[in-house]
Amino acid sequence: MNDEKSFDVLVVGAGPAGTSAARVAAEMGAQVLIIEKRKKIGEPVQCAEYIPRLLGQQVKIPPQAISQEIRDMITFMPDGETLRKHAPGFILNRGEFDRALAMKASRAGAKILTETKAVSKKDNRVQISGPSGEDEIEATVIIGADGPDSTVGSWIGQKNRKMMWAVQHTVIWKQPSWDTEVYFSRDYPGGYAWLFPKGETANVGVGVSRDLGGVAKEALKIFKERIKDRIGALLGVTGGPIPVGGPLRSIDEGARVILVGDAAGHTHAITGGGIPQAVICGSMAGMAAAACARGDKEA
Repeated sequence: MNDEKSFDVLVVGAGPAGTSAARVAAEMGAQVLIIEKRKKIGEPVQCAEYIPRLLGQQVKIPPQAISQEIRDMITFMPDGETLRKHAPGFILNRGEFDRALAMKASRAGAKILTETKAVSKKDNRVQISGPSGEDEIEATVIIGADGPDSTVGSWIGQKNRKMMWAVQHTVIWKQPSWDTEVYFSRDYPGGYAWLFPKGETANVGVGVSRDLGGVAKEALKIFKERIKDRIGALLGVTGGPIPVGGPLRSIDEGARVILVGDAAGHTHAITGGGIPQAVICGSMAGMAAAACARGDKEA
């Protein structure tokens, strides 16, 4: 397919999973369209922004996307024990990271439409809505990378049902360090709190289970009181649900739909982290989608 409304692969969502899928599919010769509901890719940031250094083996991380390096992870246990583990990695500038991945996909040949969302699907036709109104796109394969509450997932009966609810403040950081900090306590039921240094600022947040009585805003207030001497003025707020119920059934051969990233439940069930899984599984999905689009029945 090659006319402007027909594509081999339609990717819904331009986060790390979606753009990784699009890049690989385009590199394999597929005609690829990415649609992203936000006006600017990577904004607003909804991420604690830590990634392990090993992810650099899967994708080149541009210098502008790295806020600082990380050496160790310090874990504070409920009984007062403190554990230190070597955990080399980076704190990202997540917006820059997402836009760099999108640029790679674009350079590979993928077309990107922002402020555009998927509305409905019938057979291989997808109704989309954007700045110019509604339109219809034909696609051989659809990749859903549209977050925890995935529209694409709903088309194949897949929904993340177990969530950790998170809220994060970006604050002035008074004690620059090279280590991430993770806190487990009954004050953060079913989850944990974190302090991730980011140069002169830090990401301070909590994730809790509502099923266990957790209220994220209240838990964050308690955590910030615990570390109040080390942090300064509030610079930004973000938050939202993180799927922690495990992977969903992410492939529907009949519908020719693949789910990746948060849409597929591809997050760490304890930490909620998901960037490495998004990049790796997205790349695999892009490879399979491109092969399927060209008629490979083994894909």
